[in-house]
Amino acid sequence: MLDLAGWHSRYVHPLDIRGLRSHVLLTVGLVGLVLLTAVATAVARAISGIVVTPGLWTTILVVAASGAGVVVWRISDPIGTAAERAPYRRFAVGLGIAGLGSALAIIAASTTMIAVGGIMMMLLFTEALTRLPSDGGRAARLRNALDGSFIGTCLLFTGWVLLGPNVGGPEVAVEYGLASVTAVVAAAMLGIGVVSAVRTTTYRRRHVLLVSGLGLVALAHVGILISTTGPASVWTCRVMVLLGAVGCVLAAGATYLARRYPGSAVAQPLPRVDAILALVPASLAAVSALIHAVAMGPLTVDAVLLGMVVVVTLSIRQLLAKMDVRHYAEEVADGEEYLRSVVAGSSDFITVLDENRRVRWQAVSSTWRIDSGSRDIIGSSFSDLVHPDDAADVDRYLSGLLAEPCRQRRIQIDARIRDADGVWRDTESTIADQRDVPQVNGLVVHTRDVGKRRSLERELAKLAYADSLTSLSNRRALLRTLEADVAGGSIPCTLLAIDLDGFKNVNDTQGHDIGDAVLKEVARRIKENLRPTDVAARLGGDEFAVLLWCDPENAYQIAERLRAVLAEPYQFDRQATVFLSTSIGLAGCSTADDVESMLRNADLALRSAKQGGKNRIESYDAEFEQRVRRRNTLEQALHGAIDRRELSLVYQPVISLPHRRIVGAEALMRWHHPELGAVSPAEFIPIVEEAGLSALFTAWTLDQVAERLAAWRAAGHQSWISMNLSPRQLHSQQFATNCAQALLQRGVPPGRLVVEVTEHDVAQDIDVLAAQLGTLRGTGVRIALDDFGAGYSSLGQLHRLPVDILKIDRNLVAGGDRGAAPLADVVVRLGERLGLAVIAEGVESQLQLDVVEQAGCGMVQGYLLFRPLAVDDIDLLLAQDAAIQRKSHLAIES
Repeated sequence: MLDLAGWHSRYVHPLDIRGLRSHVLLTVGLVGLVLLTAVATAVARAISGIVVTPGLWTTILVVAASGAGVVVWRISDPIGTAAERAPYRRFAVGLGIAGLGSALAIIAASTTMIAVGGIMMMLLFTEALTRLPSDGGRAARLRNALDGSFIGTCLLFTGWVLLGPNVGGPEVAVEYGLASVTAVVAAAMLGIGVVSAVRTTTYRRRHVLLVSGLGLVALAHVGILISTTGPASVWTCRVMVLLGAVGCVLAAGATYLARRYPGSAVAQPLPRVDAILALVPASLAAVSALIHAVAMGPLTVDAVLLGMVVVVTLSIRQLLAKMDVRHYAEEVADGEEYLRSVVAGSSDFITVLDENRRVRWQAVSSTWRIDSGSRDIIGSSFSDLVHPDDAADVDRYLSGLLAEPCRQRRIQIDARIRDADGVWRDTESTIADQRDVPQVNGLVVHTRDVGKRRSLERELAKLAYADSLTSLSNRRALLRTLEADVAGGSIPCTLLAIDLDGFKNVNDTQGHDIGDAVLKEVARRIKENLRPTDVAARLGGDEFAVLLWCDPENAYQIAERLRAVLAEPYQFDRQATVFLSTSIGLAGCSTADDVESMLRNADLALRSAKQGGKNRIESYDAEFEQRVRRRNTLEQALHGAIDRRELSLVYQPVISLPHRRIVGAEALMRWHHPELGAVSPAEFIPIVEEAGLSALFTAWTLDQVAERLAAWRAAGHQSWISMNLSPRQLHSQQFATNCAQALLQRGVPPGRLVVEVTEHDVAQDIDVLAAQLGTLRGTGVRIALDDFGAGYSSLGQLHRLPVDILKIDRNLVAGGDRGAAPLADVVVRLGERLGLAVIAEGVESQLQLDVVEQAGCGMVQGYLLFRPLAVDDIDLLLAQDAAIQRKSHLAIES
């Protein structure tokens, strides 16, 4: 079945359907009225015996032309823009006029209306054909009209001379004249149509089909007129009518194609089409004139007049062609002058090479010229113009370009070329393969001076790979050297990582100018003590590196020399003298598989030297790397340990003497990692301090201790808990407030909390720390001085510290009865004089317990009595101790 809905949506313009229907109905009505009148007239005359032979056949032309006009108008409605649609509307109107003229001719029984309708139709066709798409605008249309008129006149002249007029008598003079005019207009239309079709820039085949259809319609009108005014037979009229009908169908089909394919398919220009359009019609006219002169004699006046028209048309076209040639010549001259001016101000030197790589052409102007010695540059080999050291590379690139089968390629060659002043310039040549271009047929070379750019690139490279302060290599240059010469190489080498100990104090105390002067002097001393092949680099700040081409044993001797040289005083114009020491890390190439590993190994060795006391040299040690790796792993794992509930507190009881009762406990932190297992406090506590986590861990410990004290108080226990305070928290003014809030929220008396600080921590900034401890003690919290006897605090400093308890260092009681008794006795007596309680910690044997008990120490703590206990165990122990105390009281009372 037919998809009428689809046909309607595809071919009917949705915006103009109502207007289109009104136009179609009006046109169909008018044509139908005329057609009915013509058919009725033809039938009536046939019945009455009046013989009009062409009449009935002309009716076919009426139907074909009128119907084609309606169809073309109908189909052309949605075609492109108004300018694109205009020619097809004129074709439709012309066909309608042709049909109307033919119908009126049947009604009036005269060929005059056919001639008038045909002339009007062909004039519209001619004007519409000049509007077909073409390059050049109005000028192109004018040339198409002249060329088409010339072709049409030549064709008319040929037909006129060969066939000749044959008028039957004066009664047909009018018809003869109209036929002649129709033939002239038809010839001009056909010529313009042919020119427009072959020169159109889009859809040439469609336009050829259109011109063919319109030409057949015009030929039908001329044939009908000739058949009715001359001796032609009725069959000639019938053939012409059929040709006209076919032409109408072709015109409608071309219009349908214009609507079906509205795109712009670009048509390539036909080769030598202008020559063919000019020579073929002129040759036909000349041959026809020669035939007439041989067979019929001299030309008639009509033929001579037509020949004059041909000559005049050709002369006008030649005049226009001469003007075009002059115009194009001026454009070419202006373009050459413009190009010459552009090249004259260009820094590019342009040459063209043939396939033998010889210079075939050069630009006449440029800001610089190539020196070819005593020879002319034309004919010289391009390889002879470049520096001898670059000639081999140039030959290789050119040979590769010429051997490449694919044309239109471009390559770029860097080479030095000598200019007219004899100076070798850094140049960059872009070579384009233009052998496929007939106008060039060679290699086009644009050579430009890039000397300034190369100089800038070298300067930038120097800045990019050199330290601006010391002029040593920088980190980027060192990495490039390591990657290029060390990685994968077999030559033994050693990398030194050098750091100036205490250099930050130089900047802080003596200013950055002195600091920069020191760095420059360090760089000078390093360079003076190295071999020419060694590489010295400044990595940043006070960090330097030296790459030595020797084994680690010899490198160690060089490192010792550098350490001694760099330790010498730095004197600057009697203004300042700087003393520095140096730490050096040493790593051999054999210790690493790649550059990054080698740098890391040297840094690890330097880190080991600094941790070992500075002013020393350390070689890379795999065990130290393992320790560093574990430390980094622990540091990463400590972040989030509280949230993951990996931390816990254990409590080591403090026992009173001589009653052996539990009076308190020390809270000790424990960490159990799910993968690393139990980590020793001696290992992770320093990491907590260095990683800046001490405040977070201290706050957690304070909360846990406060919760435990609240639980003990609720159970009726009077024991206190001590917690260790980190050095950073000693300087925090917020800790005293946090302690008070934590205890107050849980209803714990402040005296139940004891804060322990080590003697070593309070030995520095004692005034500030005494004030901070005084604030903390003012909240009611008691202060214990831990590890007393192991530090450097004097008795005067001890008197200034607001402490309540002294904890004797374990080293004072670990020596047994020889030296422990007097020292323990001194500390106990000192505590009594100062009103301080004394605890002996680290008691691990019965002998040590006897010593401290004989010294009169009131409290002890150690593994001999109790190891650190978990929360449940300490709670159970306190409950048992409380039960024993209750029984003792009951026994005494009873």
